[in-house]
Amino acid sequence: MEVSQVITKKRVADHGEVLTGMREVNAMLDLVKHETERIDSRFLEPACGNGNFLAVILRRKLAVVEKRYGKSQLDFERYAVLAVSSVYGIDILEDNVRQCRERLYDIFDRDFYSRVFKNGGKDKCREAVRFILKRNIIWGDALTLKTVGEQPSYIMFSEWSPVNGSMLKRRDFT
Repeated sequence: MEVSQVITKKRVADHGEVLTGMREVNAMLDLVKHETERIDSRFLEPACGNGNFLAVILRRKLAVVEKRYGKSQLDFERYAVLAVSSVYGIDILEDNVRQCRERLYDIFDRDFYSRVFKNGGKDKCREAVRFILKRNIIWGDALTLKTVGEQPSYIMFSEWSPVNGSMLKRRDFT
């Protein structure tokens, strides 16, 4: 089932919003397939929309995590969080940002974490993923490099690096 690439004609006219189809997304990501399957390889989508590219990238990464670490919940959590922390997006439309964050969270939780560990998932792990997605999927304008909203400022991204087992170090970049 092919989803429409245009939400409304007004959004196309006002923002140039045309969503990339799944066939094109997969074909383009297959050109860098080895990177989409590297758990720690970082991706930035400067006009992420509701996350068509980021969703496929995250699915590919989490499939690798499940294959390698699906038998150990601690290892799965560690590497799944690392996979989530490696995807970044910016969009100028607030509803797209919300949808993208929720879509990526659902891929992590519903499609992988809760499925692999049934009722054994930890709320702290889920909270960490939500926090990272809030920091990594930004409501902003990639052309001006500023956030959108009440108090615009320069876009700030966090780099997440594993430290001492299950801890993460965050470094912010403007």
